[in-house]
Amino acid sequence: MWQFVLIGDMIAMGFMIVLVMWMSMKQSKEAQDFCMNIPLFDEEITTGDNNHG
Repeated sequence: MWQFVLIGDMIAMGFMIVLVMWMSMKQSKEAQDFCMNIPLFDEEITTGDNNHG
């Protein structure tokens, strides 16, 4: 049973690695930089009347 789980985990990990590599090859450098900075700019996003300043 543990072999089935291990093989399934390896297949899922391989799929995710291939997906990230494929997406990084398809996007431009500017798009990659923008996507990598999204979590850094989340404090600047305000919604409604929740202005902090």
